[in-house]
Amino acid sequence: MTLSQRDLADVGVLIGCALRPKMRPGADSDYRTLLSRYRADVEFRNAVDSVLEGLDAQVLSDSDLGLVLGVRRESVFAYRISDLPNVGGVTERLLVGLVSVAIAAYAFPTPADFDDDRVRWVSVDELERFLRETCERFKRTPEQAQGSLDEAWRTYDRLSPGYKADRGKGKARRSPASSTYWIAHVLTWMVDQALARSALARGPEVFQLLERFRIQAAELAGNAAYDALAALRRGDHDRRVAP
Repeated sequence: MTLSQRDLADVGVLIGCALRPKMRPGADSDYRTLLSRYRADVEFRNAVDSVLEGLDAQVLSDSDLGLVLGVRRESVFAYRISDLPNVGGVTERLLVGLVSVAIAAYAFPTPADFDDDRVRWVSVDELERFLRETCERFKRTPEQAQGSLDEAWRTYDRLSPGYKADRGKGKARRSPASSTYWIAHVLTWMVDQALARSALARGPEVFQLLERFRIQAAELAGNAAYDALAALRRGDHDRRVAP
């Protein structure tokens, strides 16, 4: 049958829900109803997918957590590193890009990990150690890091991992000249985008990575920077578990 104007309006409503990262079907009856229809009604599903195709986007997952969308680089909805607060220059974009890929490589170092829905946690300190070890490895074998990754790790390596005193207050605070500032900055942004949540019960600056991040991070498979960092992460893991 031909979809009515009301049906087409519902297509827009469902896509609008999917574009709100913190919106959940369990808390919104309209979203829940339209998600169920997307999963059961082939014609409605095709209409949603067709509109998304026109927007250079696609559905990556339609679980009970909602629609998770992936977008192509040219999409109006594409995430750009410069969209993060306080990220305007080339140096900042390199650091945010490196940290973002490092989080994915650290938590999901093998293709099979993207199909494993067990809960994963990361902390600022763990990621700092991983990236420091990565920099040391690249110093010994710089051919492993090509293109923008080479510039990114060298930029990261020049940063201090510590804090800078807040002048006049005697209080320690992170400075943008600190590598841990950028790790915390990215993880905090991920919380705002419903890709992670704070897990203080497990320790200071520990974060739980959410299903939405796992699904979207899988799109990094085949990315040269991810592949290089994931290979190092797998090597670290193998050394730890070896008898």
